[in-house]
Amino acid sequence: MLFLPNKNAANQTTILLEKDIILLEAELLLLQNTVNTFKIQLQTALSAQIGRIQVLTDICKNQKQAKKQKRLEQKKRGKNYKQPVGLKLNNASFTGKNLVSVDEQQLKRLYKEAIVQIHPDKIIGANEEINQRATDITARLNQFYKSGDLEELNHLYEHIISGNALHYKPDQPETINNLPAMIQYLQNKKQKLEVLVQEIKTSEIYQLWLNQKDLPALIEELKLQYTERIMVLEKRTR
Repeated sequence: MLFLPNKNAANQTTILLEKDIILLEAELLLLQNTVNTFKIQLQTALSAQIGRIQVLTDICKNQKQAKKQKRLEQKKRGKNYKQPVGLKLNNASFTGKNLVSVDEQQLKRLYKEAIVQIHPDKIIGANEEINQRATDITARLNQFYKSGDLEELNHLYEHIISGNALHYKPDQPETINNLPAMIQYLQNKKQKLEVLVQEIKTSEIYQLWLNQKDLPALIEELKLQYTERIMVLEKRTR
C-alpha cells in the first residue's frame, strides 16, 4: 500500500514524477533517433554485403532441409522403418477452452472492463477535450490488447478505473480523482521508461555507436568481417 504523509506532499510527488517522466521520454526519443540513424548509415554502407549474406543464408537453410528430407526418404526405404505416430488428444479433457492461458483470460477481462469505462461512445455529454482524451486512451488500450502486453494493459486499466485517466491534467493536482492510484501509475510509467532507456544504452548497436571514433573506418572494418562471413557461406553452399 502506498503511504502518503499528506496531500500537499503527495501532490508535489506527482509533479516531480511528471518532470522525471518528461525527461525520460525526451532521453528515450533521443536514444531511439540516434540508434535508428546509425543503423541506417550502416545498412546503407553495407547493403551489398548484407544482401549477399541473406541470399547465402537462405541457400544454406534450403540445402540443410533438402539433406534432412533425403535422409528421411532413405530411412523410409529401410526394412525396420516405422511411421511416427502423432500424439493423440483426449477431446473430453483437452479442449480449445483449456488452451486459453490464464494471462489471456486476464487480458480479455481487463480489456472488456476498461473499454466500457473509456470508449468515447460510452461517455455521454463530454466536451471535445474529454472525447479526444478518451479516443487516445482507447487507442492505447487496443494497442496493448492486440500486442498481448498484460503488464501495460493492467497499468492502464488501473489508471482508467481510478477515474484519473479522463480528467487528470498534468501540473494540475486538483484534477486528480484518486491520488494514491495516480502516484502508482506515474511510478509505473517512470519505471517502464527507465527500463527502455537502459535497454537501448546496453544494446550492442548503441555500444558500437558510442565507442566508434571514425565511422568510415568502422564501416571498412565491418566490410572485412562481412566479406569473411560471405566466404565461409560460399564454401558451405558449393
